[in-house]
Amino acid sequence: MEPRIPAGPTPHMVVGFDGSPPAAFALEWAVREARLRDCDLWAVLVLDDGNAPHAPYAGAHALPRTGPAARDLRSAAERAGRSWPRVHHAVFRDDLAARGLARAAEGAQLLVLGARGPSGPGAPALGPTASACLRVAPCPVVLVGPEQAPCAPHDDAPARRRTPEPVGSAGGGRS
Repeated sequence: MEPRIPAGPTPHMVVGFDGSPPAAFALEWAVREARLRDCDLWAVLVLDDGNAPHAPYAGAHALPRTGPAARDLRSAAERAGRSWPRVHHAVFRDDLAARGLARAAEGAQLLVLGARGPSGPGAPALGPTASACLRVAPCPVVLVGPEQAPCAPHDDAPARRRTPEPVGSAGGGRS
């Protein structure tokens, strides 16, 4: 059964989470933004639903294991919930991460993603999931870059604080 992020009068944001450092930075940025907007935040993990074609020689062991990823999501959401109590988490299943994130972001004010940046000279600036989300998301998308370090959890000294700023955004919606 597919999870449902409540649609209705309660405003909310969605942050894609895959356990990577950029996703962790995006979650921290999204927590601060949700607090500023006074809205709920949903951390969403999209797992392969098994319908994507896999090479026949790859075997069943090539399919991702879902247990550790879901535990990482739950743990990250619980940590984030210590600084903003309206953090929730959900696992969606789809053969394409961007499509799952777009479904999760229906009715959201914002979709937040961690951007890894180019992997080398001549590499595209965005990965396939971020690029696809910019095209298909039903709401504005914010990309949090890898070069921004998250704030220290108990450091409130403004002079030493580095706040991750989004590296790009798009208006969302289908064209």
